[in-house]
Amino acid sequence: MTARPLVQVLTRRLALMAGLVVFLNVVAVALYYGFDRRELETEAIEQMVDRMDQALEGTELPSDAPVREIFADHPEAYAFALVDRSGEVLEVMNPALIPPVAAAIFADDWVTRLERLDAPLIVAGHEFSGRNDGLRMVFVMAGDPAGLLARAFLSEFYRHVGVPMVPVVVVLIGLNFLLIRRGLAPLAAAAAWARDLRPGAAVPAPPIGDLPGEVADLVDATQRALDRLSGALEAESRHAAEVAHALRTPVAVLVARLDALAPGETTQRLRADISALSRTVTQVLASSRADRLEVAEDRAVDLCEVARAVTAALAPFAYDRGVELALDIPEQPVLAQANPEGVEVALSNLIENAILHGGPGLVEIAVRPGPAIHVRDHGPGLPRDAGPEMFKPFWRGVGAVPGGAGLGLAIVDRVQKGQGGRVEVDPPEDGGASFILHYEPPGF
Repeated sequence: MTARPLVQVLTRRLALMAGLVVFLNVVAVALYYGFDRRELETEAIEQMVDRMDQALEGTELPSDAPVREIFADHPEAYAFALVDRSGEVLEVMNPALIPPVAAAIFADDWVTRLERLDAPLIVAGHEFSGRNDGLRMVFVMAGDPAGLLARAFLSEFYRHVGVPMVPVVVVLIGLNFLLIRRGLAPLAAAAAWARDLRPGAAVPAPPIGDLPGEVADLVDATQRALDRLSGALEAESRHAAEVAHALRTPVAVLVARLDALAPGETTQRLRADISALSRTVTQVLASSRADRLEVAEDRAVDLCEVARAVTAALAPFAYDRGVELALDIPEQPVLAQANPEGVEVALSNLIENAILHGGPGLVEIAVRPGPAIHVRDHGPGLPRDAGPEMFKPFWRGVGAVPGGAGLGLAIVDRVQKGQGGRVEVDPPEDGGASFILHYEPPGF
């Protein structure tokens, strides 16, 4: 599961809060004009007056003025009259809607509402300002098929929400994003430092800078805990290596003394037991180094060379058990970003397992681009209920060959994780067991 960056989380929450504020303002404007229709009508009248004022040429309204379309398209709903200072009507459209007394009212601005059965009749008067001729306009609205009230409603949204709030909200979100990102930069540096920590590896220097107190305490506590863990891991690995090295000498002595014994069934069994003991010692030594593998970022491992060397080293072991090793490698090198010793240990354990548990027959080793190494035997295969349990230490399947310690697959898993790779189980359809060692391609 990939977690979202804290900068993104905080910015998204801030955007949601800003959106909520804008939404509440929209609701407030909608409620205000929804409960005060007269105010909305007044706004629609003011907009019509402004349109007429902008279209006038002297005391005349041009015949091609766009504002005429409303009156021409809806003669039953809208009317206007232009009246001079003496009360003479200079121009009128749809005069049947205009009450006769409206042209005689000389107040600067007025609005009256006449209730009717079908729809109220709204009559308004306005004297154009900034003029010397006293030109007035009478405007009448009966119903609203052209949506003048809706336009006024949207205009109020634009004036009270769009213009003052949206730019401010956008700027605030942008500034807060930059401030949050800058404020969390020390935390991001501490997280990057923590991601570079590896068990048993040298602890890199903590991030340098003006860290907040909480982040500095976290980095310091993490460093102290890691130092203690590294010390414990070092001691454990050292003890395991010391034990394995100490056991190698007695095992070598036993092998030498067996050579002096006369051939026989007992001697052969002793050889098999000591061989199993020798493999266990080797596995314990490999396990002690599994978590301390170092992968050079500027060098790559040729999986073909490692596979060729491991197959040649295990060929006598396979021959003694009636197993044939078949190696398939491409002509071109297959490079991987891995530890050479780690690749050798993992591959050796897989091939040994295939030899021991697959029985006499063929064991196939193949290097493929990816990069990856495939190891397959044609034996009885893995138990159906094995699952992830097979990679735990000391796990042994039902009917496993006697003499093993159950460490092989556990070491493979630890070695692969220690060098950034993984091991995959790929059960063949026609029987047997198949494992794939996956590695990261070179990063240079």
